[in-house]
Amino acid sequence: MWSCEIRTEPVRIDAPVDVVWTVLTEVGSYGEWNPFTPRAQTDFAISSPARLQVRMGPATFGIVETVCAVEKPRLIAWQKTFGARWLLHALREQHLEPADATGCRYHNTDRLTGVLAPIVAVFSGGYMRRGFEDVAEGLKGRAESIHAGAGSDG
Repeated sequence: MWSCEIRTEPVRIDAPVDVVWTVLTEVGSYGEWNPFTPRAQTDFAISSPARLQVRMGPATFGIVETVCAVEKPRLIAWQKTFGARWLLHALREQHLEPADATGCRYHNTDRLTGVLAPIVAVFSGGYMRRGFEDVAEGLKGRAESIHAGAGSDG
């Protein structure tokens, strides 16, 4: 079976992992900070739909994936089979790893399997990687801003 992985380097976020998790799971606010997925709707229940609006380069499109893993506050994953699993299957994971009491690291992986995986990786992999990097930077900015605001309140 053909397999490819689109992966981003971990990004340090200077906010506690719980703050970052909250930002990541408040999908109704994605339009305020997430340029890759400006609209999303899901309840994060396993096997439930994740309705996403995705921007890849010049194109914006809707896609419905299926939530397949939620491990608070470390992992969110959804997947999609295009046609048949042997044709193309995508599994996207968003990882959070505590670094210390005041920060964490965030990164993405998207595993593509099936006979179309190498073609998708060649033609869309750059857009996907750039989009995942944009999510990381947006998440970092949003979580650090919230954390800094919470620190000034008390």
